[in-house]
Amino acid sequence: MKNSILLLGASLISAAGIAQSNSSTLEQQGNANLGAVYQVGTYNYSYGYQLGDENALDVDQEGAYNSAYSYQFGNLNDATISQLGDSNFSQVVQRIEGNTAEISQEGAVNTDYVYQYGLENDAAVEQVGDFNYGYSDQFGAQNSVTLTQWGNDNAAFQIQIGNANSATITQGVDYTGWASSQIGFAQQEQYGDANDATITQRGQYQFALQASVGDNNEVVAYQGNDNNYSRQYQEGDNNFANTQQYFSTQTSFQEQVGDGNYANTLQTLGDLNFATVVQWGDDNYALTRQLGDSNGAAVTQLGLSHSSTIMQSGAFNAADVFQTDF
Repeated sequence: MKNSILLLGASLISAAGIAQSNSSTLEQQGNANLGAVYQVGTYNYSYGYQLGDENALDVDQEGAYNSAYSYQFGNLNDATISQLGDSNFSQVVQRIEGNTAEISQEGAVNTDYVYQYGLENDAAVEQVGDFNYGYSDQFGAQNSVTLTQWGNDNAAFQIQIGNANSATITQGVDYTGWASSQIGFAQQEQYGDANDATITQRGQYQFALQASVGDNNEVVAYQGNDNNYSRQYQEGDNNFANTQQYFSTQTSFQEQVGDGNYANTLQTLGDLNFATVVQWGDDNYALTRQLGDSNGAAVTQLGLSHSSTIMQSGAFNAADVFQTDF
């Protein structure tokens, strides 16, 4: 009796060990595709790939060495991956038609990529804690992307190329520290059509960068306390930019090249400010305020409706504006 109990225990342990080795593969080729995989514990992994028609996929993994990929090529794409704990990683690649993707990862070594190529694009990603990273890439039609990472070693990049762009990165809205983010960095580029972009990061070593290039641009950043730095650049059409930064080691730079320009920089009540704006041609205007500590500033405007206003309040002020019409 004792022996049979021991054997039963051993076989249950063995079965549990086998059950932990999750894995999955799904390939479907044409018509009303769908998908859905749900895995719970240990070595998770999944993979998808659907080729044409009504695509969709849904993967949900919960703990240990997660992964998950998905590729969908034509028609009403969709995909949703959600991973909860441990070595996360994801990837979605979609190509032409209804695209959309949503990834959400919660804790440990996160990463994510999403690429989408044509028509209704979208993507949204949220990663909550540990080594985050991101990267999205879109190509043409109704673009949009949104990434939110709450805390730990963040990064992000988002690149869009044409049509109704938008992008938004927000690294932090909680998860320890003041509405956290930690090691920061973000980057967004857009290239043509109705652009927009926004970065917001809260505490620790932020750094931003945004670009634009053509059509209805706008860009904004804001960073919160700690080692700020930002750099924004736009090239043509209805520009506007903005940078705020609040306390710590701020710096800024904004450069615009042609059409509706306007820039704006505020770096509030303390720490090592410095700012600069360069605008080249058309309806320029730049306003810079800095309010406390080691100030700086410099604006250079070159063609057409110049203007500038700099107000700096306490500490080592200095300023320099140069305007011209060639």
